[in-house]
Amino acid sequence: MIQLAQPIWLLLAIPLAATLWLWPPPSRLLLIWRAVVLGLIVLAMTAPRAKLPSRNGTVIVLADRSLSMPDDAAAQQLEMLELIHKGMAGEDRLGLVCFGQRAVVERAADVGPISGFAGDVEPDGSNLAAAVQKALSLLPEEGPSRLIVLSDGRWTGENPAAIAGVAASRGTAIDYRHLSRAAAGDVGIERLDAPQRVSPGESFMIGAWVRLPAPQRVNYELLRNGARIASGTRDLSSGVSRLLFRDVAGDPGTRRYTLLVAADGSDPVPENNIAKALVGVDGPRPILYLTQTGAGATGLPALLKVGGLTVHATPPGDVEWSLDTLSGYAAVVLENVPAETLTQPGMATLARWVEQSGAGLLMTGGRQSFGPGGYFKSPLEAILPVSMELRQEHRKFSVAIAVALDRSGSMAMPAAGGKTKMDLANLGTAQVVDLLSPMDELGVIAVDSSPHVIVPMQPVDDAAATRNRVLRIQSMGGGIFIYEALQSASAMVSTATPQTRHIILFADAMDSEEPGAYRSLVDKLAAAGVTVSVIGLGTEKDVDANLLKDIAARGNGRVYFTTDPHELPRLFAQDTFVVARSSFIDELTPVQTTSGLVALTGRPFPNPPAVGGYNLCYLQPGANLAAVTVDEYNAPLVATWQAGIGRTACYTGEVDGQFTGPIARWRDFGDLLTSLTRWTAGNDAPLPHDMVVRQRVESGVYHVELHLDPRRSEMDLPALPTVNMLHGRVGETPASERLLMHWTTPDMLSVAMPLRSDETALATLDLPGPAGGSHTLSPVCLPYSPEFEPPRPDQGETTLEQLARATGGKQRIDLAGVWNDLVRQPRFMPVTHWLLIAAAVLLLLEVLERRTGALSSLTPARSRRRVGAKAASPAGASGLPPSKSQAKSQTPRPQPASSASADAPQPDASAPAPPPAAGMADALRQASRRAGRRTDKPS
Repeated sequence: MIQLAQPIWLLLAIPLAATLWLWPPPSRLLLIWRAVVLGLIVLAMTAPRAKLPSRNGTVIVLADRSLSMPDDAAAQQLEMLELIHKGMAGEDRLGLVCFGQRAVVERAADVGPISGFAGDVEPDGSNLAAAVQKALSLLPEEGPSRLIVLSDGRWTGENPAAIAGVAASRGTAIDYRHLSRAAAGDVGIERLDAPQRVSPGESFMIGAWVRLPAPQRVNYELLRNGARIASGTRDLSSGVSRLLFRDVAGDPGTRRYTLLVAADGSDPVPENNIAKALVGVDGPRPILYLTQTGAGATGLPALLKVGGLTVHATPPGDVEWSLDTLSGYAAVVLENVPAETLTQPGMATLARWVEQSGAGLLMTGGRQSFGPGGYFKSPLEAILPVSMELRQEHRKFSVAIAVALDRSGSMAMPAAGGKTKMDLANLGTAQVVDLLSPMDELGVIAVDSSPHVIVPMQPVDDAAATRNRVLRIQSMGGGIFIYEALQSASAMVSTATPQTRHIILFADAMDSEEPGAYRSLVDKLAAAGVTVSVIGLGTEKDVDANLLKDIAARGNGRVYFTTDPHELPRLFAQDTFVVARSSFIDELTPVQTTSGLVALTGRPFPNPPAVGGYNLCYLQPGANLAAVTVDEYNAPLVATWQAGIGRTACYTGEVDGQFTGPIARWRDFGDLLTSLTRWTAGNDAPLPHDMVVRQRVESGVYHVELHLDPRRSEMDLPALPTVNMLHGRVGETPASERLLMHWTTPDMLSVAMPLRSDETALATLDLPGPAGGSHTLSPVCLPYSPEFEPPRPDQGETTLEQLARATGGKQRIDLAGVWNDLVRQPRFMPVTHWLLIAAAVLLLLEVLERRTGALSSLTPARSRRRVGAKAASPAGASGLPPSKSQAKSQTPRPQPASSASADAPQPDASAPAPPPAAGMADALRQASRRAGRRTDKPS
């Protein structure tokens, strides 16, 4: 059976046949020859496929790269892939799918070797079912195929047995090679049970199920929020034993419990010896109050407590910026706290928590807050009701800035997003250009082993041209020479006109060389009024961090460290912002309230006394202005707005300090701040009485279930509810996913999401309809990575055996022999290449014939020999009597009588008969001789 993929090309046969008819070759042989060649070419152009039996097929390897695999699993899997590839032949194809919590196609089915793994599979899970689905999608529609699973058989998420039927229906067998850690002697916590929510003062139990391979003594310790509440030693029997603990719920919030167990002897899987659980305590949650002056050292916490709020005051450095920590509070108050004490991940976590869980944020002013405090272009600025932009019309003086950029070899390292560290440093310098105006001057130097002037010190008249030159800076190798950078930058700023002069030194905290006599140089700069700030790519613990900190301290500037290159543009902009303008107005300024304050608090406030100072900010479009300064700026003093489903408020004055001013003696000052804080905290509305929410974690998957009353009057919701999942680890920016719930039963809706180890998930349920709203649930976490759970009976090699048995596969010992086990099947195979080869051979033979005539000379020679043999063998020569036809042909045919024939000369009967003609040429010669004899005879 033949299939033509592009039969339209057959139409070419018509013009080609016409061409051969009109301009034929010199001989019939060449005509036939050329017609065959052209026919083969036209047929090849139609992409024909012939259905032939073949064993060539496709094999997809599924490589488990989860945490539960042995340490050398990657090396073993690559070696196995090499063995499988060596067994390939002909049209065989080999593909690779790697899986952890995610399944990633490392390579589609192809013929080349596989050299390594590159995809991020999130190794906290083993989603074997998703990997099988992904592999099946890579298989072609035709031809035999097999899957080979290289795994320990552990799985999370969907049960892979449900996918085995899909593979079996396609005729695809699943083979396996079992790879696993040694688990003998493993002591582990199988489960840690604790209630999700309790009431204040309620006693509750925490149960731990511990699995032991043999009877032994176990040491245990239970921590609550990092403090030990129970410990001891127990003799436990083999198998599963239970440990029980009792605790009493305290104030509303979230409690984190951690259980540690240890046994004598070695433990092959120590990761399952520590388990965590979160317990939510119902009730009005407290306010987290952050201040640098220490807990309770300022008057505002006391005022808030008098107003009926529960306040936990603490330094910002003592806060662990995690979702489970923040979930225990209703709102956060930042009192004159610089951004660097919160850290970039901390600010990002705080912003996401406010926006997506309905929490609140209040920021108060001071010299360490808002713009001067480092919040310009930070994650928190986006959720505040005021902006900290640099408006040129409010600039009081011009500045000159020299930027010295590290362009050493380390800056060529790639960062996320397809950019290098050098690219991001260039973007940071471009931010400096954008913040300056023609009244300012800027110079840029790129430094490796020597300084290179990119932009000389000049007014920022053509910002676009300057920006383009900066963005083209490339890393040139070597290391940054600190003294050379500072010396060149100091020479550059010495030529500047503005009185305010500043140097920004950007350097790698691990690669800053040749500091030289930097102390005397920086001291001279400070004496001349030139400030020096340092932006270090790295951490404060890197080898050159102390050098960079000392330069900034001697230069009366600031030092910033970051390990995230994407932070560089913000840090450059932040330092420029502080230098280019003093956004803190330290003057006695009268203020007045607006109608927005009445709408906010529900009560009128008289105009307060003046403030001693405030941070100059600008009201965001759509924000509520509650109080405003009465000066040339008319700047917001109190502003609020809705940030996502959360609330944020700003008081740009200093609440307790040198610049508080006469407003501190105003009798309504405490009520104003308490009202602002209470507004940001919001109210936790309960769920409707006919609904119950249940949360559970199974096999690494977090499930949220909404149970409805079967006797409810309205059988359906106006729309499907949604769940906003905020999840992340400590030190990471939380991720957010909005999931639509689906009906599981007539009375229950649910949604599920896989979790990683050390990750906390905070779900907010959004109910539709007038009785709906947003309801934030208690946070949940995994006890530990599900990859380290004690093996269940339905997992491990048992899972792999079931998959193989259901699909006709087997345990694959001989990996290279998988190709021999592919089923021979009829399949359409392309034959285009064979047709083209045949056409090429015939074309070469045609060229040979036209040049030499060697092929055509063979056919006439055989023909002459055949004719000559017939002439030499008369009838009967073979010794057999002639046939009737032969006798008839030998009998002379009678001639009719006529005068003409009578007068014609008669042949001589005695003359010998001429021999038969041997060919056309002989026949012509004989006819010529007979005609000559007739003309020579006398009449």
